[in-house]
Amino acid sequence: MKLASLMHGRDGRLVVVSQDLTRATDAFPVVPTMQAALDDWDRHAPRLADLAVSLEHGAVPSFRFHEHDCAAPLPRAYRRLVAAGSDEAPKPARSDAALGPREPVRARDENAGLLVEAGFAVVTGDVPADVGQTQASAHIRLVMLACSVKLQNLAAGDGRRIADLALEQAYSFSPVVVTPDEIGVAWRNGHIELPLLRQINQQSPQRGDTGGAGDAASLIARAAWGHALGAGTIVATIVPIAQDQPLRFGDTVRIEMKDAASHSIFGAIEQEILPAG
Repeated sequence: MKLASLMHGRDGRLVVVSQDLTRATDAFPVVPTMQAALDDWDRHAPRLADLAVSLEHGAVPSFRFHEHDCAAPLPRAYRRLVAAGSDEAPKPARSDAALGPREPVRARDENAGLLVEAGFAVVTGDVPADVGQTQASAHIRLVMLACSVKLQNLAAGDGRRIADLALEQAYSFSPVVVTPDEIGVAWRNGHIELPLLRQINQQSPQRGDTGGAGDAASLIARAAWGHALGAGTIVATIVPIAQDQPLRFGDTVRIEMKDAASHSIFGAIEQEILPAG
């Protein structure tokens, strides 16, 4: 099943998207938003899956799906945790202002060294405290691509380094989120065994891992140590993209992943770097 949030209000308008990403149908008859679906997943997911089947068969009203119309899947998530590879524990990051996948990144200073990181993220249901790694995978509801743009050289006025949270200029996710079964055999132990395509401007796409050999179940178990995680928690694994030089205003970043048949799984994150204001 593939889902997206179209731009509408503060929390988006949930739609079910066809497997080839060309058509969509409103999920409103079932549930209006992504977060509402996650809050009662066991009840809503089977009905959304039925809607997805009906969409593929042309049995429900549909409309042309455009990735430019998408907000972030969860425009204001309750919690976002980010790990830089599989060996790091996920750390809290801002979660209330995710950009849409085609919205420009507004940066304060192109001379501060703009770097881009990319990988993948999972969205959880309710996760009990101290869940084991084996059980954690059962709480993964959705999977998506993740992107973050950071300032490399920003420092506080007194010379102290500003925390990573302040260095992040913007973060975003793929237009479409998918249930793990949509990824098929490439989804193994909470990791996507497909290359992540990363491109800056017109350069040839880099083919890289989805953020280290990260196991999403392991990261969820670490994050839930000592306390529960609420439905809609985002756990991301991202790593830097190789850059010849820092990004400048006018540069464009594109992140995508394709299946074995070269079909886009999540749609593309494609964002231009522009000055703030």
